[in-house]
Amino acid sequence: MSMSTLKMSRFITNVLKLVSGSVVAQALGILLVPIITRLYSPGDYGVFQLFLAISSILAVLSCLSYQLAIMLPKEDEDSANLVVLCLKLICVISVISGGGFIFLSGWVGEVLNTPDLSKYLVFLPVIVFLNGMFLVLNYWLSRRVRFGAIATAQVANSVSSKAVQIGAGIGSASPLGLVLGLIAGYGVALLIMLRGIREDLSLFRAVNPSRIRQLAIRYKRFPLFTSWSTVANSVSLQVAPLMLASFFSPVVVGFYGMAQTIINMPMSFIGSAIGQVFFQKASEEKNRTGSVKTIVREIHQRLISIGLFPILILMIIGEELFALVLGAQWGTAGEYACILAPWMFLVFIASPLSTIFSVLEKQSVGLAFNLMVLLSRITVLYVGGIYGNPVITLVLYSLTGVFFWGWMNLYILKISGVSYRDGLEDFSRFLLVALAAVIPLVIVKYLSLSLYILFIVTGIVTCIYYAIVISRDPVLKKEFKGILQGAGP
Repeated sequence: MSMSTLKMSRFITNVLKLVSGSVVAQALGILLVPIITRLYSPGDYGVFQLFLAISSILAVLSCLSYQLAIMLPKEDEDSANLVVLCLKLICVISVISGGGFIFLSGWVGEVLNTPDLSKYLVFLPVIVFLNGMFLVLNYWLSRRVRFGAIATAQVANSVSSKAVQIGAGIGSASPLGLVLGLIAGYGVALLIMLRGIREDLSLFRAVNPSRIRQLAIRYKRFPLFTSWSTVANSVSLQVAPLMLASFFSPVVVGFYGMAQTIINMPMSFIGSAIGQVFFQKASEEKNRTGSVKTIVREIHQRLISIGLFPILILMIIGEELFALVLGAQWGTAGEYACILAPWMFLVFIASPLSTIFSVLEKQSVGLAFNLMVLLSRITVLYVGGIYGNPVITLVLYSLTGVFFWGWMNLYILKISGVSYRDGLEDFSRFLLVALAAVIPLVIVKYLSLSLYILFIVTGIVTCIYYAIVISRDPVLKKEFKGILQGAGP
């Protein structure tokens, strides 16, 4: 086995460690979502999505993006100093930002056309603190190549969160149950992650304020550029529920939030796992060889091959899928998911690879990109809101995402040394295979056969597509055989 193949095999093995935990976590999430959607109304879920939108924006600001620098130093002692720097920032920012929103809770509820939201903003400092801690420990454990601990934490997060939400919903369904479930999930996950760093305590005992200040200055580009880029990206993702609430209602936000949740469940756990391992591997390759071209090309190919087919499936039977699985009242969320799917596919490809900006220290590019995306989204959401139609609003929103994230994909390839032609050839090759595989599903839907036949055909064509993908990829084929052998007697 060549050195390149061996390195990629190790990369895939680490990804599979994360994905294995994520698969369990997301599978449990998917299995339990139909229970949650039958306990909580779209309005309840809409209020929760607004709380989640605000807390997500504050959480990404909590470390001023210094958590991304944890991967970069050659010495673990320096990374430990960066971890402590992040923890100090989290404490300060969670208290200040959370306290400010609590003070303005009535005004926030009024502006967002959702008075009930003001009752739950008191929990903001707690979730911002827990979310920030989760980010920091995630990067530290990734640096220490302890992906198993991260996977376990992901499972615990999903189980704890959904268990509390279901229990609260059975007792008395309200947005409070959804919020408490979110807090419980992060809390349990953090306890597990803290156990994973016990053997590193000697590194943290060597932390000193002088070195923290030196490293804060050394990596100042993260707060100066990356933090604002990350905030702009987070706001651009969360601006939709905030503006949809202002122009329409929490119910529309609930449909949009559920569409996002269902799309992100299968897409994000793979994308985030790949992105996490890619960041560690790309940083290592950059320090060792000065080039990231090979790893970017290979990961770009695999992201396309993995993410393309589910998006096509969603665009064809999204509305039927949502109505059957989540309940008839959620059919509109399936319609929204069909609209958002092309944009989410491009995000799935580019987002894991976007950490290359940190590896190559081109944070200013990410900042400019995210600011442009934010401004464009505010504009199209405003235009759609004035028009008064949520479907048209989301179509404009999705088209904007397709344009910008398509450009981002091409730019990442360029700065990594991969030609546009190679990237487009990779996409075209997998698109042809996916379109051929999906033809039977289109025929079944056109003939208006029963939903059960529709979903049986969906399962068959999905197995066929991924069998073809795995058979043509030597590394994936090897890893898949290893999984099957490990599962055997």
